[in-house]
Amino acid sequence: MSINAIVALSIFVITFIFIMIEKTVHLHRTVIAMLGACIMIIAGTWMDFYHLKEAFSMVDLDTISLLLGMMMLVAILEKTGAFQYLAIKVARISKGNAFRLLLYLSVTTSILSMFLDSVTTVVLIAPVTLIITSMLGYSAIPFLMAEVLLANISGVATLIGDPPNIMIGSAVPGFTFMSFIAHTAPHIAIIWPVLFLVIYHAMCHFQHLHIGM
Repeated sequence: MSINAIVALSIFVITFIFIMIEKTVHLHRTVIAMLGACIMIIAGTWMDFYHLKEAFSMVDLDTISLLLGMMMLVAILEKTGAFQYLAIKVARISKGNAFRLLLYLSVTTSILSMFLDSVTTVVLIAPVTLIITSMLGYSAIPFLMAEVLLANISGVATLIGDPPNIMIGSAVPGFTFMSFIAHTAPHIAIIWPVLFLVIYHAMCHFQHLHIGM
């Protein structure tokens, strides 16, 4: 391995370590990532293996613009209370039945995750889930696990469900929104119900009771 490769790898590893211990070093991970990028460019320019022009060429403006637009949309919707209203409405429709509540919350989170960032969707739905499950006397753990796992799976189904999807779509010429769905959605349609049933049965055992449908 060349000295250039060792230096680049060392900067990457050290930056990643600092991101993992961000609370210890009292620096936000965004700041750490930017510092790591700056150090990489400085070292690359000095050692002549990476330059500022190459760094700018790596920036995918399509992905950044789409993510920026999505985050702005989510921020506006969050202030209106739309996500919380939807979650409470779903809880009322379930009429306190644990199976229906798990199913409806999972479906709601999954659908939202197909068109919004999965992590943001879960962060908005999870607090309402905690309140609902507490009022009904259910453990929130299975519900939260279902929302997290199924939201991540559902996010894979569309071109805008996850940042990696956006990067793939922008890198492949002619790969449209519907083309992405045609290639990924059939797999999600098989995986989703299987995982949901696994989580449901785990919930029954976790709460030590039989929960009817």
